[in-house]
Amino acid sequence: MAYNCIRLHLALGFIISSSFILQGIAAENLSKEKLTSRILQDEIVKEVNENPNAGWKAALNDRFANATVAEFKRLLGVLPTPKKEYLGVPVVSHDTSLKLPKEFDARTAWSQCTSIGRILDQGHCGSCWAFGAV
Repeated sequence: MAYNCIRLHLALGFIISSSFILQGIAAENLSKEKLTSRILQDEIVKEVNENPNAGWKAALNDRFANATVAEFKRLLGVLPTPKKEYLGVPVVSHDTSLKLPKEFDARTAWSQCTSIGRILDQGHCGSCWAFGAV
């Protein structure tokens, strides 16, 4: 049990420190050259895996293998979404007097839906990562 807690602590520390690094990058006024440079995944994986106290092993994530700094910044909501990505998305409005249930479980309500339970990439919104962290 204690070993798992240490592993979780180290993993969270890595994620938090990575977040600070990305926030530092976001705070910089990056040149076009820096924005198009590739994220140094190999170096990050190597650093984690060479640390005997890490308690976990890092691996490359194919989803981000060729991501640029600009793409990461957009994913994290630091850069605005290009208009072409959201033009044509219909606007849906609902009556404000609509009564919503106190509880709702989509897995029960729409059990025939095969995509319920799969976490899809929400782009720069980041909500897919919130689901993954729960």
